[in-house]
Amino acid sequence: MSDNSIQKSRVFVGPDTVPEVAEAVVAGGSTLAESILDADAVVWFGRDPEELDAVLPQSIRWLQVPDAGVEKWIDAGFLDRGFVVTSAAGVYGGQVAEHALALVLACVHQIATYARAQSWNPRVADMGSLGSSQVTVIGAGGIGTSLIALLRPFGCSIVAVTRSGRMVPGADLSVGPDGLETAIASADIVVLAAPSTAQTLSLINDRTIDLMKPTAALVNVARGNLIDSEALLAALDRGRLSAVALDVTDPEPLPDGHPFFYHPKILITPHVANPAMLKRASFAQHVQDNCRRFNNGETLFGVIDSDRGY
Repeated sequence: MSDNSIQKSRVFVGPDTVPEVAEAVVAGGSTLAESILDADAVVWFGRDPEELDAVLPQSIRWLQVPDAGVEKWIDAGFLDRGFVVTSAAGVYGGQVAEHALALVLACVHQIATYARAQSWNPRVADMGSLGSSQVTVIGAGGIGTSLIALLRPFGCSIVAVTRSGRMVPGADLSVGPDGLETAIASADIVVLAAPSTAQTLSLINDRTIDLMKPTAALVNVARGNLIDSEALLAALDRGRLSAVALDVTDPEPLPDGHPFFYHPKILITPHVANPAMLKRASFAQHVQDNCRRFNNGETLFGVIDSDRGY
């Protein structure tokens, strides 16, 4: 299709105008709509589905939401209204994977234990080596695949677990749900990078923790509800696992005084793997690409599938 034949869409950016995103809309060949009521498409950078629901017209043809994890948008019923809904799936993979790698290394080298020490004691914790470890990465979307690429130079063995069991580039072994328990049981480090769905809710629970090596480490950069928090605390208190690093928790925000903050085996980062500045830049590029595709009548990136839950 020639540039002259491209139909410019009218795109509303809300709830507030984010300059990077507004510029991306124009760069993608669309025009900015001053009112949401005049828009063909809406790019929403807010976090509250109810806020959007109160103003969103039925007449739009495309809604872009800012999150990679989309359970709240699905629960709010946006996929049932006749327009295409796209997520930011895969958009933030690189930056979140970097943070995940930092958490993996912190677990292997017992950084949380040493950082909290009040006296000089080099024998507080036994450190391992990432190079001699098996890392099981559960979920191989943008985050999981980016993390696998970062892990490769360390020489560790990598097992990827996906919904389909497809071969994941960079993994030494790729398995589906039927291989999950074996992949968890053989792992030295388990990293959660999967979406929150009915199948992944409380994936880490009493039974799966008991499958893990007592010396294994657990990292979560996905969604807090992939872990049964009470089961995790109970397991740690009875000597299971060597280290846990969580960028996401259940509940979230984690309330002041929660036991996770004080447990000697747990390292908490408060959902900061995708910092705001990086998130805006990555999201803006995604918006630009999707505006171009929308104007050309092409399939959009990140179309949400209600059956899969992402």
